[in-house]
Amino acid sequence: MASLAVTLNTAEQTLMNTQTELATSSNNISNASTAGYARQTAVQTENRQVLTTNGWMGSGASISTISQARDDYLEQQFMNATSSDSQYTTQTSQLTTIQTAAMDSGNSGISQALGNFFDSWSTLAQNPTAPAEQTAVYSAAQNLATSIQSTYGQLSNVNDQITSQVTNTVNQANTLLNQIAQLNQNIQASNATAQPNALLDQRYQSMDNLAKLIPVSFTTNSDGTVDVNTTENSSTVNLVSGRTVVGTVASDSGITGGQLGGLLQAQTNLSGYMSSFDDFAGTIAGQVNSVSGLNVFSGSNSSSIAANSGFLSGLTSDQLSSVTQSMANLQDSAVSFSDGTTGTPQQYLSNIQQTIGQDVQGANNNQTYYDALKSQLQTQQQSVSGVSVDEEMVNVIQYQQIYQAAAKVVQTVSNLMSTVINMVQ
Repeated sequence: MASLAVTLNTAEQTLMNTQTELATSSNNISNASTAGYARQTAVQTENRQVLTTNGWMGSGASISTISQARDDYLEQQFMNATSSDSQYTTQTSQLTTIQTAAMDSGNSGISQALGNFFDSWSTLAQNPTAPAEQTAVYSAAQNLATSIQSTYGQLSNVNDQITSQVTNTVNQANTLLNQIAQLNQNIQASNATAQPNALLDQRYQSMDNLAKLIPVSFTTNSDGTVDVNTTENSSTVNLVSGRTVVGTVASDSGITGGQLGGLLQAQTNLSGYMSSFDDFAGTIAGQVNSVSGLNVFSGSNSSSIAANSGFLSGLTSDQLSSVTQSMANLQDSAVSFSDGTTGTPQQYLSNIQQTIGQDVQGANNNQTYYDALKSQLQTQQQSVSGVSVDEEMVNVIQYQQIYQAAAKVVQTVSNLMSTVINMVQ
C-alpha cells in the first residue's frame, strides 16, 4: 500500500511538473518575437528517494527553477558589435549629409563660382574699359563670396543639428543608466525567492539599447546585479555599480563608439572641413587683393568674406590690363595655405572634396564590416537564447504525452487502491 501511495504522489507531481513545462513553452512561444527575451526552461531535479519495505524507491522529480538561456560572452560580443555598427552607421549618415551640404562637383558650388570669377577677369582683359565686362567681374566676385558663405552656412547648420543629436543621445544614455540601476535593485530583491527572468530580460534589453549609444561592457555580480562600464579615451569608466549610478555620460567625453561616438567623430571631421573652408576664404581674399592691388574682398574667413563694390573704379586701361594679367596668373599659381598645403585655389577645393569623400567611404566600409559581424553574432546569440517555435511545439506534444501517461498512472493506482480497500473490507 505504501508503494502505491508513493507512486500516486509521483504521478501527481508529474502532472504538476508538466503543467509548469507547458506554461513555460507557452510563454516561450508567446515571446518568440519579443526583443530581449531569452528562451526559458523548466529545470527538473530528481526528488529524494523513499525508503520502503522493498528498499529505496524513487519519488519522481520536481521543478527546481525556471532558467533562461543566455551566454554572457556572446552577449558581450554582440554588444561590442552593436556599438561599432551604430558608430559607423551614424558617422556614415552624418558625413553623407555633410558631403551633400558641401557639394562641389566643379560644375556647381564654390569651384564653379571660382572658375567664373577668374573667367570674368579674362573677359575683362579683352575689353578693360567696357562697363558690361566690369559689371561681370563685380557680379562674379559677389557670387564667389556668396557661394563660400552659403556652403559654410549649410555646414554650420549641420553642426548645429549634430550638437542637438549629441545632447539627445547623452540624455538617452543617462536615462538608460538609471533604468539599469533600478532593474539591478529589483533583481537583487527578487533573487531571494526565484530567478526573475522578466526583469533580467528587461535589463539585457536596456543594456543592448545602451550599447547602440555608447560602448558597453558588463560584469555580473553574485547577487544578480551587473556593473556597467564604458570606454573613454581608451580607459574603462564605471557607470553603474550594482544598484547605483556612479558615472554619467557627457557630450564632451572621449567616447569613440556607439551613436554618440559616431556623432562626435563626424563633428570632429566637420570642424576640420569648416576650418579648411575658412582657410580657403581667407587665403583667396588675401591673394586676390594682394595680386590685384585692389580691395576686391573684405573679411578673412568663410562667414565674413564679401565683395566690395567699385574696386575697379578710377583705373586706366593700362592699369586694368596689368591687373587682369596678374589675376590670370593667380588662377594657375601655387598658393600656400595656412594648413601647410600648397596648390592652386581649385586644387585646394578639390582636396577638401576628396577628404570628405574618403572619410565617407572609410566610414561606409567600416559600417559594412560591422553590419556583417553584428548579423553573425546575432545568429549565434539567437541559437543560444532565441525561441524555436518548431522545437517548442515538439516539446508541447511531448509534455502532452507525459501528462496523459501520468494521468493514466493516477487512474491505475486509484483502481488498485480501491481493489485493496475492497479486499480488506
